[in-house]
Amino acid sequence: MKKIYNPFKNKTMERHDYELKQREDQMINVNSELALVKSFELEMHFDYKGKNYGAYCTYEVEGRGICDIGIYELNSRNDIHPPLFDTLYEIVRQYFREEFHIDESKVQW
Repeated sequence: MKKIYNPFKNKTMERHDYELKQREDQMINVNSELALVKSFELEMHFDYKGKNYGAYCTYEVEGRGICDIGIYELNSRNDIHPPLFDTLYEIVRQYFREEFHIDESKVQW
């Protein structure tokens, strides 16, 4: 029986082995995942003395807490001026601190 020599057979296998090794070297086995949330952007709309307003803030979970509060009048481009802004600021800050509860239904991805 005569043996047939194929010079490309070994090269093909070597190439296949090399590509397989490359793929295996790029694979990872994920054991767990974790997402760490350090802050939330909170927003609410509310009525005060017959007008509609909106408010937003940043809530840093392990930092400054409620900060960067902004208040605006809905349906208007005008700024809210003191003393109304100061009054609303205190009310809104208190609400964000004590009444605004973050749950799954409020989180948007």
